[in-house]
Amino acid sequence: MENLLLKEKKILIIEDDPDHADLILDILEIENAEVKVILMRDGQEVIDYFMETYSSASPTTSSGQEQAVKAGIKRGIGRHPQIDLIILDLNLPKINGMDVLKFLKKNSRYCSIPIVILSTSSDQDTIDKAYKAGANAFITKPTSYDEFVEKKKLLKIC
Repeated sequence: MENLLLKEKKILIIEDDPDHADLILDILEIENAEVKVILMRDGQEVIDYFMETYSSASPTTSSGQEQAVKAGIKRGIGRHPQIDLIILDLNLPKINGMDVLKFLKKNSRYCSIPIVILSTSSDQDTIDKAYKAGANAFITKPTSYDEFVEKKKLLKIC
């Protein structure tokens, strides 16, 4: 019988800026062997990862895929390992983080995965929209060492 306490945790980090991705890895102290990190650089890569393949009737054009994202199509195959936590930047190329968040939360296969938004934005309207779309937490990216230490504590809680 598998010991659930020793189960490897899988964290998906979606961040296009390499420096910010390194910062997130530092915050999480990923040298822990029981944590597997998957790093993705844009929203399209995330959608492709979760949907992986389309049926023959599914759209294959980029505009069709964007429509699938907005509609929250429930066709993910589920061949990838179960993700335990997603850390998502909002400002992503190809498909923005807010649309990725909405896609994941509308899809019954993925809606229970906790999603932490980590963004440079501190705009209250953006924060409210993220929570309304299903974010479990919203953390503004640190700009100073003191903030870095505080955010490290917050992210470890998640």
